[in-house]
Amino acid sequence: MSIEPLEMSRAGAPIAPLGKQQPAQQPHAFALLWVASSLGALASWVIKLALPLIALHVTHSPALISGVTFAFLAPWLAFGLQAGALVDRLDRRLILLGINAIRLVTLAPLAVTLWLGYTSLPTLYVTAAIIGLTETCSEPAISALTPMIASPERLERANTGLILADQVIEIVGSPLGGLIAAIGLELAVGLGGACYVVAFVALLALRGVYRPRRQSVRRHPLIEMVEGARFMWRQPTLRALALMAGVINASYTAWLAVLPIYMIAPGPLGLNVAQYGLLLMVGGIGGLIGAVLTTRIHRWLGRRWAIGLNILGNTLVFVAPLFSRHPWLVGAAIFVGSAGGPMWTITALSLQQRIAPPELQGRVAAAYRFLSFGAEALGPVMAGGVALALEVPAVFLISGLLTLAMFAPFLLFITERAMKDEI
Repeated sequence: MSIEPLEMSRAGAPIAPLGKQQPAQQPHAFALLWVASSLGALASWVIKLALPLIALHVTHSPALISGVTFAFLAPWLAFGLQAGALVDRLDRRLILLGINAIRLVTLAPLAVTLWLGYTSLPTLYVTAAIIGLTETCSEPAISALTPMIASPERLERANTGLILADQVIEIVGSPLGGLIAAIGLELAVGLGGACYVVAFVALLALRGVYRPRRQSVRRHPLIEMVEGARFMWRQPTLRALALMAGVINASYTAWLAVLPIYMIAPGPLGLNVAQYGLLLMVGGIGGLIGAVLTTRIHRWLGRRWAIGLNILGNTLVFVAPLFSRHPWLVGAAIFVGSAGGPMWTITALSLQQRIAPPELQGRVAAAYRFLSFGAEALGPVMAGGVALALEVPAVFLISGLLTLAMFAPFLLFITERAMKDEI
């Protein structure tokens, strides 16, 4: 068996040759990536929670408030595939450094307008769009960087660590963001900025070069984008997962876009901002438990049921407000239903990282997210229109029915044999 030589970076860190992955040699490399990823996610979570609440001070129009969520998600449709080509051309660590710098610059004008007591919807839309644009690059970059740092046999453990952090952030971020927003919305923006600073420092400490080996012929970016999308589309299980995730994610963002109107006073549940954050927190707790149980679910029921349980769980979450106006019962449904999300993410992400070769990791990740996350941008648009025409509860019903319908393609296309055959 021949051994291909490793190209060496200026810092002395090996760069994986085309078609191979090598774990990083720097001690604690994954810990640094984990810190950067986790704090970046915490900052984005707090900002995403704060901006719709700021919008509530400007307008009570469901369509205009949904527009903030749409601005977060629209970049996945406009730039999702391009981001994958960028990740597979450039150093993935440098991409993440640049992303955090852009985020800090973006938050500055919002902080100033809040401090001056004047914030407009256009300011919120622009801030949300830029933060969303950075996420189109950060998520494929982290996904492509993880197998360069973690060995193949530790991929599930590494991905579980990242997903567990996301769930803890959801637990902490919702009440913390709600509490800080109740004290002062400018504090929420400041917390987000502080997290981005620490994430930037962690990435500075991650030494070495993390990019695929350069190809002998540099092709047009459009050709590279199509290559990644074609590779993903030709994998039947990945294709089915991406399309199903798109429908479920669009249903989720539709539900989430109008949820503050329904939950926060003068809405039917009559919660204040801090209580609303606590209600969302229980979803994070459920997700944390789901992430911990993922490997056991794989062992007990098979990997496919990590997907199936998420479909059933999300259906429960979306329709719960239709059957009860008691916060505790709605919270219980969110707690139980949210456990499936991390199971799906860990299962799909590990499958994707094993199937895609190193030089396509960024583009395949971006193609998957283009379908699954890009569809999220459609959810707020649907929510705004349906809420205006049929009232907010109709959004919950439609989201639940669309999600439940995904159980049919799950039974048809997501099988244990298909998942094994594609690796």
